[in-house]
Amino acid sequence: MTRTSVARMDGFDIPAKGAGVLKGVDQEWYAGYRQRLSGCGPSTATNILRYYRDRLTLPVRAQTREEAQDLMELVWDYVTPTLMGLNTTQRYVDGIDKLQAEKGWGLSCIRLDIPARQVERPDAAQVAGFIREGLASDCPVAFLNLSRGSLENLDQWHWVTLVALEEDGRQLWAEAVDNGQMLRLDLSLWLMTTTRGGGFVYCSIGDAS
Repeated sequence: MTRTSVARMDGFDIPAKGAGVLKGVDQEWYAGYRQRLSGCGPSTATNILRYYRDRLTLPVRAQTREEAQDLMELVWDYVTPTLMGLNTTQRYVDGIDKLQAEKGWGLSCIRLDIPARQVERPDAAQVAGFIREGLASDCPVAFLNLSRGSLENLDQWHWVTLVALEEDGRQLWAEAVDNGQMLRLDLSLWLMTTTRGGGFVYCSIGDAS
């Protein structure tokens, strides 16, 4: 079995009073009802920007929960869900592109879509190669699933942040940051059983300021 991960697994840690350390932000931290309902996409983008905080000049430190919430609100204004949520990788990338262009961060987003029709999908090797390439470049991978298929530990119509990939032949397992917790996801099962597909995005850093 081979494993690929981002360089700093503690790069998502957020100290929580009385609750130890959380892994990434929680969309329930948003102030508005609609934000809490559909905020998984901008929350995932927030996790990734926080991870890059030593390489980007963020408008807030984003170290504590309160500072992370400030970043979440900023990201929401750019990576903004529609009435159907943030339901395409293109909408996610468009939001990141607008934000990073204004901040001069030099991010370059690459995406891999998983169509709803099985016959149109990339195979497991292509998916693994895409995720591995992102993680090996120290880029967390945003994962959109519109249907969780047979994965019982993954929410429907939801974004999470992939931070590690394990490969054993055609079997793919991913570790994901989701609402303050770490998940272990059977990506092979998801690819075989999702009925709506989704996609993956990672954003590499060029000449970040």
